Amino acid sequence: MKQLILIIVVVCFGTFQLQAQADAELYNKALAFKKERKCAEAIPVLLKLLELKPDHSKALNDIGWCYNETAQFAKAVPHLQKAIALDSTDASAFGEIGYSYYSLQQYDLSVEHLNKANQFKPKTETTVYYLGLCYVKKNNKAEAVKKYNELSLMNSSYAGKLLEEIKEMK
Repeated sequence: MKQLILIIVVVCFGTFQLQAQADAELYNKALAFKKERKCAEAIPVLLKLLELKPDHSKALNDIGWCYNETAQFAKAVPHLQKAIALDSTDASAFGEIGYSYYSLQQYDLSVEHLNKANQFKPKTETTVYYLGLCYVKKNNKAEAVKKYNELSLMNSSYAGKLLEEIKEMK
């Protein structure tokens, strides 16, 4: 009986190790595609991984990024929402979903999430830039100018782009 229990434990442990290795291989494959900006190839790999590990917060964030990169913003949102539910301090997920909402013209939601991203990882140029763009779209020139000033202090190349948008405000 003890030998049978030992065999079962060894087999279960071995199966767990093989599955963990397979999951890591899938994730590394997806990351390689993502690094090369081959999102069309990365998305199915990430979906397969998420079938196996639905709570893989990094994969959820990565698939959200890939959907954003391929202009599938509405598809990005639920994955990024789940990533945030799993890690409520993930600045990257907040920034990505903020960008998704900006692209979907949901500026209030975008501002809310981009401010969270900025809270957890201050002075990220793209976060500040998209916050500024949201304020432009919401016709809040004072807040847009504040974001321009932040970008200028960072010597960001985004400062000039935001300034152009502010100048076009009515």
